[in-house]
Formats: sequence, structure tokens, C-alpha cells
Amino acid sequence: MDWILGIINVVGLFLLGLFIKKYMPTYMAEKGKNLATKQDIREITERTEEVKILFQKEMQVFTNDLTFTNDYTFNRYSVLYAKLYGIIIQSEYVRFFHKQNEIQDLSFEEFPFIEIKRTHVKQQIDLITGLKMSEEVNPIEDEMTSFNKKELCDYIIENSEYASPKLLKLAIAYRYAWTNYGGNRKIDDEKILKAFNDAEFDLIKKIVKTIITEYNEMRKIVKLSYSEHELDKGELEHIDFE
Repeated sequence: MDWILGIINVVGLFLLGLFIKKYMPTYMAEKGKNLATKQDIREITERTEEVKILFQKEMQVFTNDLTFTNDYTFNRYSVLYAKLYGIIIQSEYVRFFHKQNEIQDLSFEEFPFIEIKRTHVKQQIDLITGLKMSEEVNPIEDEMTSFNKKELCDYIIENSEYASPKLLKLAIAYRYAWTNYGGNRKIDDEKILKAFNDAEFDLIKKIVKTIITEYNEMRKIVKLSYSEHELDKGELEHIDFE
């Protein structure tokens, strides 16, 4: 009886050995594979979340930059260039009015910017003799007279954060020339006087052309209608005020 039990144990151990040899490696390999798969999935998930967070951050930076650029561009157009262009249009209407009514033909080459000046004359008359005792001439300041070359350049400098480097440089240079040219200051040296007068004329001409060009550039950027002619040439197209 004991020997039978011994044979059964030997056979059992043999079969167990065969099972372990045949099935255990496959089972362990599958367990290892499953473990590796879970680890891979966890790593992929973690990397995906990291990429997602990084993308969201980069997207936010891009969105903020785009919003700032759009807001800044529109402010350049609405705060600075639209007003400057309006001042140029007033000057152009004066040119149109004089030509239309055959008063005077004021060409752009000779008069790149036309100012409107008004004065008020105050006289004191002697009531007995009727003779003029004194006369005082004062400039009239209103919406029309304020649209002048000096105010034009001052406004550019006051809003320098929106002006292009080119326009700002021209405005600052013009302010210096305007302060010293013959219309504002008496200079005895004819050579220096001519230099300031020439600089004043040349600079205001460049400023007008730059405003016209950059105004249309701004309108193009903010998706508004613009003039290809004005953008390319820096001069106004024919404007019919009728």
C-alpha cells in the first residue's frame, strides 16, 4: 500500500513538473506583459496630460499676444491715425474750396498742408475826434484754426506710443524746425533762416505723405476699406466734396 502511494506521489510530482514547465512560463509572460501594459498606459496618460497642460499654456500665451496685438493695432488706428487723417482732409477741403471757387489753385507741391487762420481786431476810437487810438489783433482759436501744423505734430508726439518710428521722428524734427522758421522767429542770418524754412516745408510734406500711407496701412490691417493709391503713393486720391 505504501508503495502505491509512493508511485502516486511520483506521478503527481511528474505531472506537476510538466505543468509548470509547459504552462508556467506562458502564464508568467502574460502576467509580465499585462503589468508592462498597465505601466505603459499610465506613462502614456501622464505624458498626454503633460502635453495637454503645456499646449493650454502655450495657447493662452498665443491668445493673449494676439489679443494685445489686435487691441494695440485698433488703438493706433482709432486714437491716432484716424484723427490725423481727418486733419489732412480738412486741409484738402480748403484746397478744393479755393480751386472750385476759382480763388486760388493751391497745389500740394507748393502747399502740402493748408492752415486756417482767423483773427479778431479790437480797436479803440476817440469819441471826440473819431480817430483810432489803438488796435489789438488777437488770433481766434476754434475747431477749425486748431487744425494746424503745430497741433498736428504735437498730437503725434503726445500719442507717441501709437506712432510709427518714422512718423514720430518726423514730428519731433518738425517741432524744432517750426520753432525756428521765419513764420515764428526773427532770424537775421539769411542762411540759417533759409535752412529752417526749407526744413519746415520739407518735413511737413513728408509728415502728410506718411500719415496718408500709414492711415491706409492701419485700415488694411484692421480689415477696413482702404485706398491702394493712397497706400502706395502717400497722396490723397481725388476727393469730391460736392
